Amino acid sequence: MIRRLIAPAAVAGVLVLVALAGSAAAQTPSGPAGTSTPTTPPPAEARLAIKVPSGIVDQHVRWFLTGDKLLVKGKIYPYVAGQKVVIELHKSSGELVGQHTVKVEKGEGTAGKFQHRFRIKDDGRYVVVAQHHVTPEQKAGTSGKQKFRSIPGRVTGYESTRLLQIALNRLAYVSPVNGHLDEATRRAVLAFRKVNWYHHTGSPTPTVFRKVFNGRGGFVLRYQHPSMHVEGDLSRQVLVLADNGHPVQIYTMSSGKPSTPTVRGKFRFYRRQPGTNAHGMVWSVYFHGGYAVHGYPSVPPTYPASHGCIRVPIPDSHRIYSSVRLGETIFVFK
Repeated sequence: MIRRLIAPAAVAGVLVLVALAGSAAAQTPSGPAGTSTPTTPPPAEARLAIKVPSGIVDQHVRWFLTGDKLLVKGKIYPYVAGQKVVIELHKSSGELVGQHTVKVEKGEGTAGKFQHRFRIKDDGRYVVVAQHHVTPEQKAGTSGKQKFRSIPGRVTGYESTRLLQIALNRLAYVSPVNGHLDEATRRAVLAFRKVNWYHHTGSPTPTVFRKVFNGRGGFVLRYQHPSMHVEGDLSRQVLVLADNGHPVQIYTMSSGKPSTPTVRGKFRFYRRQPGTNAHGMVWSVYFHGGYAVHGYPSVPPTYPASHGCIRVPIPDSHRIYSSVRLGETIFVFK
């Protein structure tokens, strides 16, 4: 049998081809390990916190008036663009009475922020909570619960009277906080009504109550300097003690009647007279000649009646006497 012999050059050519093929095979990716796939980042965490900044807190309970709007503010950490949060309003029984989806906006630092207002339609106990449902970009998360109570917008009993009193004091109308609609509280209401040009009574009508509760109807000072001073507003018949550019005590007063008007201008308190003097003036602080701020039995709510002084109710006179400093400025104007 004759064997066919392969020429050396041909053998060499085959070896080169085999070597190149092996080299190419070694350099060609194969299988999952060699596939180039973009890496998807894991979804971000979602930590939520909410607060209810409005209303009035009394005895560890936050209160609202039925018919008002409840402002809910919240933050989510971290901020992820395009996310949304669901805010839910529940009765304490668990009944869902309000739900709204809001967009998350960029806040400070790494936080996102969101907010919404719910109108409170009924009296009762409520709970508000915010939730983030899972998305490819961010995990699910739920805030803590915020609880509050809503009552009718009228003064009817102990708690509503306390809320009225707290609200009056926030606006600098001096009132006790005892839950009783007493004479001191009615004087504070009278001062509020005078400042706001309402009928001069001590009645906390629903309109007055809602306005006071929501922090409206304060006295706007006519003067900012000196920072601590007193203003006697003859037009509205109120006396205002100011500190650091804000009213801190507001009282009803009665100034001089037309035949004996109160002097107007800028003065300084220069003398104190404690107790009751021979003229029936109680806890007097003089600011010009015989003109003084003092307590007196008769302080008509609807008209000026003094002989030129600024009369205040006797129960308010000692606090005013103790608050005013000698040398302090008083502005008397109309």
